[in-house]
Amino acid sequence: MEKDFHFYVTYALAERAGFDPGTAHTMAYASQYVDDNNEGQYPKKDGPSQFPAAIRVRDGLFRPVMTQSLSVKSLVYEIQKFVYVPFHFLPGDNNRPIKGRYNRYSTTPGSENATAVMREALGSGDPYRVGIALHTFADTWSHQNFTGYEEDWNAVFSWRNPFRALAPNIGHADVGHLPDEISTVWNDYRFEKPYRRRENQKIALEACKRIFQELRRATGSGTYWTHVRADFARIIRARDYDERVEAVRDYVGRPDLRYEKDAWVGEAVHGRENEVLEAADRFEETHWYRFQMAAREHLALVMNLLKRL
Repeated sequence: MEKDFHFYVTYALAERAGFDPGTAHTMAYASQYVDDNNEGQYPKKDGPSQFPAAIRVRDGLFRPVMTQSLSVKSLVYEIQKFVYVPFHFLPGDNNRPIKGRYNRYSTTPGSENATAVMREALGSGDPYRVGIALHTFADTWSHQNFTGYEEDWNAVFSWRNPFRALAPNIGHADVGHLPDEISTVWNDYRFEKPYRRRENQKIALEACKRIFQELRRATGSGTYWTHVRADFARIIRARDYDERVEAVRDYVGRPDLRYEKDAWVGEAVHGRENEVLEAADRFEETHWYRFQMAAREHLALVMNLLKRL
């Protein structure tokens, strides 16, 4: 999924499920920030950007958790295990074979693991944890049948034409952003006809339904899915990204609703373009710090769930 879902649609789902606008916004921001909490948040004047090992605080160092990587570090096994798998490619129910093979790390829409992570976060009452879990939960639909590791299982084109696929077979890199673009229809050539066709709008609407049901289950308030399904179907079936964003703004009555990716890190971390990174005043009260603490909890929970794999 992209920002039109992880932030805008997520905000609308949370609000309609009974969360107040402020909490819904925090959850939606945290959901999208899972993608933006990467090396690119720390630009360098000279050389490539790097995710910081630590932030200097008054009483020592604070070590943040990276939740996405967009650099060559994606080739590192530890990045695949501790970033891609727990935050974007949560292993599912291992019930969809590809060419007669099964993969225990393959992502399954709304799997038992994904549901457990979602409900644990909702039970914590922490909107930052809920937002992170919402991102992972939504990605189980868009990233279905892929894993977060580099392996032949993820090769959509390579087995058909080795000269076509140049990207490493990590996640859905072989097909670029196709699985995340809501308005796109594409083919997963690992499957035989008619099972290879992927209609992303249909997949996204299924994700909306489950997300809404989980959120409303937690609030015990708000309206019912049957009452809002047509509204979200209209949003999801918008012509493109921009039209979908505007549809959400109209739907929630917030023409000013927007996501600014530097807002949280900018208020919490000084010197992002320098070698020395320092915490701002009242660091532990910032959204960025709370997001980082929630990311730690999410990572610990997922790694515990996956111990048996």
